[in-house]
Amino acid sequence: MTDHPIDDERLETPEELASIAGPAARPPFSSEKRLNAARALARAIAVAQNNDALYPATHPLVEQSTWELSEAVATLAELGFENVTLNVYKATLFIENQVLPEESVTYRKLIEDLLARGVSAVTFTLGFSQSDAGALASLLNDTSISTIDDATAFLTRAGVVTVSLAETSDLDDKVRAAEERENKAHGREIYDQGVALMRDVETQAKLGKVFEVDGLQQMISALLDTLFKDPAAILGLAAIKTHDDYTLNHSLNVCILSLALGASIGLDKETLRSLGLSALLYDLGKVRIPEDILNKEGPLTADEWQIVKSHTIEGADLLKRIQLVDQMPMVVAYEHHQRHDLQGYPPADTPQEQHLFSKIVALCDAYDAMTTRRPFRREIRPDKALAVLMQGRSKAYDPSVTKALVAMLGIYPMGAVVTIDDGSTAVVFRVNKDDLLRPRVKRLIDPQGRWYEEPETVDLRLIDPETGTYALTITECIPASDAGIDDVWQYL
Repeated sequence: MTDHPIDDERLETPEELASIAGPAARPPFSSEKRLNAARALARAIAVAQNNDALYPATHPLVEQSTWELSEAVATLAELGFENVTLNVYKATLFIENQVLPEESVTYRKLIEDLLARGVSAVTFTLGFSQSDAGALASLLNDTSISTIDDATAFLTRAGVVTVSLAETSDLDDKVRAAEERENKAHGREIYDQGVALMRDVETQAKLGKVFEVDGLQQMISALLDTLFKDPAAILGLAAIKTHDDYTLNHSLNVCILSLALGASIGLDKETLRSLGLSALLYDLGKVRIPEDILNKEGPLTADEWQIVKSHTIEGADLLKRIQLVDQMPMVVAYEHHQRHDLQGYPPADTPQEQHLFSKIVALCDAYDAMTTRRPFRREIRPDKALAVLMQGRSKAYDPSVTKALVAMLGIYPMGAVVTIDDGSTAVVFRVNKDDLLRPRVKRLIDPQGRWYEEPETVDLRLIDPETGTYALTITECIPASDAGIDDVWQYL
């Protein structure tokens, strides 16, 4: 539920949202200086290769271009990169995870020559010298080399120890597929355990009994362990909308979103544990609200609305009674509907702003509620839900935390169902932090409306080498049900 009116005409477009939230994502090349340095590295490699092919090693242009290549790597080192990787992924050029659209077209020969030598990734480390640059340029022009082993042996003979080669780019979806499947399955086990634990807590609270939170705390620690190892495996769980009990499903989703958002803004592990428990228990006061009011499909009467609003005070009272050592769940239960501008409920006794935890939980609560289908209303598309939250920044929601949420989720979050400009339909399964408008998707339905036998993975940052433009682009986000998809989580 959002506590402010939605004005569709004032909602930012996906492009505007990306422009507003982009810097908060802080990808490696988010600053102009770093991006220019990445582009300079790609240019320096291509120029050094070209000059090596045209002139003898002692020619001034060869010496100049190899020196510029060594300087390009040194510049990135000065900007904080102990090592940096040039990746070729499906005929598109990347520096680390940063796509270089123009360079992918301009330096097509560089891409082709790398692939011809079995190389999809070149990693530069500290100490990369002008002589190393010369050896790399020569390697790129040696047509007798056609395998990664031969390429590596060439650099070894030249005494190069600051360059490593790989035949598979880190961007290749198959590289960590098995590990990702294992993390995903483990995350689901934790999620289902969490639903069971929350069901027990809810039952005990309804009976007025004191409940234990040790199990919840252990479950949160397990979520965090996997979150730090594979963020997507945990964040993708928030796309689960198929549990029978909305309240329990919602609590777990808000906890997951809150943990991911807290981690993205730099909270430490101990603080995140407290945030996670607060996000699980913030709505506990609803056990004291009659179910016929909570589940009413029509508008609430004024008296019913007052009863619903009392869940914040009731929740704080319930948590006070069990005497938790950690007071933050009680604080968040009380504050999560007060709004950033303190115009919500319960009324603030003093002009003291919401705690950071309350701001995080309020945002994640609103996002998950809007994007979940209920018996009495359809879900809101994820991109529109984020636009609604951005519309409420500085009013209902803290502006910096709201931007951080959009930057974390992307304009098209994991689990969003989208249509592509070639007529196909896909599910977003990874967000690209360097381009929030161009995630990685799994195409499920082809342009003719036929389901693929196996989902087709596509990175929407990829460039069409013939046109020099993006190969595919999202046209719109649609409800999963419109595409006939019951459970998007299985595709993440």
